[in-house]
Amino acid sequence: MVKYEELYEIAKEKLSEKRFNHTLGVVERAIQYAEIYNENIEKVKIAAILHDIAKEIPKEESYNMLEKCGVKLDDIEKRNFNLIHSILGAEIAKNEYKLDDDIVNAIKYHTTGRENMSMLEKIIYLADATELNRNYMSNENELSLNELVELIKTNIDEGLEYTLKWNLYSVLRRNLLVHLNTVKAYNFYHIQNS
Repeated sequence: MVKYEELYEIAKEKLSEKRFNHTLGVVERAIQYAEIYNENIEKVKIAAILHDIAKEIPKEESYNMLEKCGVKLDDIEKRNFNLIHSILGAEIAKNEYKLDDDIVNAIKYHTTGRENMSMLEKIIYLADATELNRNYMSNENELSLNELVELIKTNIDEGLEYTLKWNLYSVLRRNLLVHLNTVKAYNFYHIQNS
């Protein structure tokens, strides 16, 4: 498996300074969660450093790359470009770096979430939403960012449900289409936590 240090250098080269700083924040937060939930730190670091590797690839190039990979987008993905970087990033992780399915899925679902996520998927989804440079969540939620991080550290599934609910609210507030994966994920964890 490709080493984190190599992927760190690749991410540093491909991403803008702002996006790379966000990525490093995700790595740091993901390690915190991984230590609590006994997840493989190396896998967590690799998924975190690559989670936004396709974020700054231009729209037309992104769609062309996905077409070359044989990826069929659903109607929501075709209409919401914000979802494409996670799908393309997963393809890059799988095809260029030959990473395992759990890492690939953590990258693929870090934007939408999905039902019955693996621990690695949960960690990357939540680390992306709660990294230190994210301050938007505390402005619109009952919980501050620090309170949410503490909830996640105490009960990852309750933290996940809360974050999915916030994500749904945020997408609807911006008048964007909601991906069915997010709806299903919220329902799954809401029922599980009830």
